[in-house]
Amino acid sequence: MWRSERPGSARILAGVPAGLLMSSWLAACAVPMPRPPEPAAVPTSVEAPRRWDGRFSVVMQAPGAEGRTDAAMGRFMLISTPTPLGRELSLELRSPFGQVLASGSHARGGRSRLTLSDGRTLAADTLDGVLEQALGWPLPVERLPDWLEDRFDRITDRDAAGAIVTALDSGWRIEREPFRWSLERDAPSGRLRVVLILDR
Repeated sequence: MWRSERPGSARILAGVPAGLLMSSWLAACAVPMPRPPEPAAVPTSVEAPRRWDGRFSVVMQAPGAEGRTDAAMGRFMLISTPTPLGRELSLELRSPFGQVLASGSHARGGRSRLTLSDGRTLAADTLDGVLEQALGWPLPVERLPDWLEDRFDRITDRDAAGAIVTALDSGWRIEREPFRWSLERDAPSGRLRVVLILDR
């Protein structure tokens, strides 16, 4: 026979109708158990960096029939690294013999820096600007990641297969061939032509 451990508890329960006891018990059982906390959302991974390696040539023709022509050529490496705050760029220019001519970087919201072969370091707000300081030529480095992926402000011609042949972007005229970009623009200092050929 069941006995209450506390004297008088049976008398207390005896005065409560059985139906009320049962409904109270069922109500207690109906209380939902607390849900476990939702797992924290895992942030999506940032897009992997993109890297391009190839050859470059630059020809600067000063105005006039007798204008001076400056030229340079070599190899380049461009790396674009997406970050939550934007895109970071790093650029390295080498001579045809492998000597580092210049290396620079730009972080979104920060200053751009370029280190030359003689050890000097230049700084500017943009990588384009610091390269123009060093070379005297306006080069569209910050637009190159888009152009090398064939993303342009305005496409002006396509071939029969739909591939881009010519485009306009940021004042530059761009001609496209497989693995080759030819960039040209007129500037106060003369006509500038840049050719980029990617390694296959």
